[in-house]
Amino acid sequence: MSDANDPNALPPAPQERLPTQNWRFDFSSYAETRHFLDQMADLSRREDYYPNVSFGKTYVNISIDAEGQAALAERNSCFTGEMEALAATDKA
Repeated sequence: MSDANDPNALPPAPQERLPTQNWRFDFSSYAETRHFLDQMADLSRREDYYPNVSFGKTYVNISIDAEGQAALAERNSCFTGEMEALAATDKA
């Protein structure tokens, strides 16, 4: 029998939200966006780390949750600095 219809069932516990770092990079054209995404793919393969990525025609959003931050810190990775440098290069 399911608890979904049980009036005495306790409500589900709220899920804990992990701290997340978010970046948004804006570009002036799809070609710049695509170039950045290709470079990010290379960086991810090199670092063996794949952040959450969403993108549109002229922007890229990248999120790294607490587990990802811990994994990068454990490896003493420069992932976020290199990512920001790639975006700055594409805008220059």
